[in-house]
Amino acid sequence: MRADTWRDEAICAQTAPDIFTPESYAAADVNAAKRVCAGCPVRRPCLDAAMEEEGGQHFRQRAGVRGGTTPRQRWRMQQREAA
Repeated sequence: MRADTWRDEAICAQTAPDIFTPESYAAADVNAAKRVCAGCPVRRPCLDAAMEEEGGQHFRQRAGVRGGTTPRQRWRMQQREAA
């Protein structure tokens, strides 16, 4: 069994992918993606995967709204965990 089977249940797989990689990460540009994530049954595994995959990268090197968070939010979460 694949470790990422949670992806099969992700609502974003049925949503236009461009909303998850906005031109700008201003609130107005990410709200649509965050609304999709808010109703997703696998939001936490998605966020966990993003945090693991992006470990050590600066927020500017990360991409997309994942698990209901922006790259900057995930970076800040990792900074707090490391402290």
